[in-house]
Amino acid sequence: MRLPRWDELIDKQIKILEHPLNKPLFVAGPPGSGKTVLAISRARMQTDAGKSVALVTFNRMLRRLASALDVASGHLNSTMHSFVWRDYVRQTDGEEPIKKPGSSFDYDWPAILARLAKNPKQSSSWENLIVDEGQDLPEGFFTYASRHVAGALTVFADDDQALGDRRTKLEQIQAAANLPDPVLLMENHRNCPEVAAVAEHFHEGRLPAAEVQRPPISEKPRLLHSRSLQATAELIARWLQTRGGSIGVVVDQNRTADELVARLRASLPGRRVDLYKSDLKNEDAINILDTGITILNKESVKGQEFDAVFIVELERLIPCLSAQMRRVMYMLCTRARDALHLIYGPATLSVAALAALPSPYLLERE
Repeated sequence: MRLPRWDELIDKQIKILEHPLNKPLFVAGPPGSGKTVLAISRARMQTDAGKSVALVTFNRMLRRLASALDVASGHLNSTMHSFVWRDYVRQTDGEEPIKKPGSSFDYDWPAILARLAKNPKQSSSWENLIVDEGQDLPEGFFTYASRHVAGALTVFADDDQALGDRRTKLEQIQAAANLPDPVLLMENHRNCPEVAAVAEHFHEGRLPAAEVQRPPISEKPRLLHSRSLQATAELIARWLQTRGGSIGVVVDQNRTADELVARLRASLPGRRVDLYKSDLKNEDAINILDTGITILNKESVKGQEFDAVFIVELERLIPCLSAQMRRVMYMLCTRARDALHLIYGPATLSVAALAALPSPYLLERE
């Protein structure tokens, strides 16, 4: 992934970047439509114009990606939780944000909004606030941001990619932040048609399928049975050795990630093999754009893209028994630009799991 040149942008993307910096903006679009690079580009433009701007993301790995793509920019990149912590402390002269009863992490948005309404600051914290992956942020945050933080708010979102049951729908974001109707991006510039077809099998959102812009590569995504985690590691190592590029390995369980990183590092001395886990807080040490392997769980892969993606522990992800699980599979598959591998084993897939997969015409069986 990289920031596009101006001559690589389509008309609708140019209009988004040319939107007045002091006016609110709402953008919705499918995976690969350029939301993240447009968010970063708009933040850079506002910084260059002398505006105070912050870019707020869903998770730390997406914050890391934003920083890696625009290393020279002076704007703030932050996760929502960290951003609100710092901003609320500033607005209340040292008070910590109010948490939900019994929670050490979730903010109590009604209580926060009520507290700030009693003694509002006379000026906004930031001239501009840009939010990426807004569908995974709570509705209360958008009310907080529009009332107490930003002079102008820009939000990029796609509720078809929301990870949790508590997703914030586009209309909820719009109402909470008092935003105009969303600008819709409907072209997919990331996935090759073969990957996009498998991803669309799991897509059941309100927006129509994106128009894939890349030509076919004549290599179908593959469903693979692995007899052991060591065999999976050997497969991934061979791919890096023969194909190169950026590789994303997505796991469901952190213990699987721990075992995989040890086996891959043993097989690939001197090559980049990185593991991200939220408790390590090691995202800034990962050169996410460099050739090599990045292992992360399904919550942390949001917003990323790789040349090749290996989804491990497929048996824990299908059959998709809820709309939320289908959104997860849709999001995971769309992380891959050119190659997608769905890996299960050592046990076989159930009849129901096999039935939940795309046909062999789209997904090649081992």
